[in-house]
Amino acid sequence: MIKNKIDAMLFDFDGTLADTSQDMVNCLNILLKKKSQVSANITEAKNFISKGAGGLIDFSMPNLDKEERNIYIKEYLKIYENNFFVKTHLFHGVTDIIELLVSKNYKWGIVTNKPGFLVNPIIKKLDFKYPPDCVVAGDTLSVKKPNPEPLLHASKMISCSPSACVYIGDDMRDIEAAKAANMFSIAASYGFIKNKNTIKEWGSDLIINSPLDLKKLIL
Repeated sequence: MIKNKIDAMLFDFDGTLADTSQDMVNCLNILLKKKSQVSANITEAKNFISKGAGGLIDFSMPNLDKEERNIYIKEYLKIYENNFFVKTHLFHGVTDIIELLVSKNYKWGIVTNKPGFLVNPIIKKLDFKYPPDCVVAGDTLSVKKPNPEPLLHASKMISCSPSACVYIGDDMRDIEAAKAANMFSIAASYGFIKNKNTIKEWGSDLIINSPLDLKKLIL
C-alpha cells in the first residue's frame, strides 16, 4: 500500500482512461482494406494498441520493411485523425473517480505516448466535467515512456512531488516509467493487455481490475 500521502493521480490514456479500441482497430481495417489485406479481429488487435500505431501495423502486417512500415504508420495516423471519436468512450467508473479526486482536492492528469494532435482533440470531445490539470502527450518532450521524463514533467506542471503522485497504466512501459520517476505504480488489468498472466511480472505496486478500485486510495 502507499507509504506516502498522495496528492495526485496521473493516468495513461488508451486502455486506462479511455476505451479507444473500436476506433483504432476500425481505422486499421480501413487501411488493411486499402492495401488488400485481411481485416484484423478487434479482440486480437486491441492488445497491441498500447504499442501505438506501430504496434498495430506490426501486428497486422509483420513483414513490412522499415520504409513501408513508416509509410503505413503515416497513412494509418491520417485515417485515425479523421475518425478518432466515433465509438471512443471512458471506461466505466472513470468519471466517478475523477469527481471523487476533485472533491477531495487531489489533482489529476494524463501522461500518454499518443501524439498531441490526436489525444488533445479526443480529450476535448470527452468533455470532462473536471478537465485534467495536465496533459503530457507523446510529442510534448523529445522522449516517451518508459523514459520517466514525461511523468516528471507532469509532476512539475501540477507542482506535485513525484513521490506524492500515483501513475496508472496498462502496459509494462507505464510501470517502468512510474518506478523510475519514484511514483506509486498501478497496473490497470482491465486495459489492452495481451497476456494478463504477465501483469504481476511488471512489478507494479498495485494491480486494479476496474477504475473504481482506485477509490480505496483516495482518502
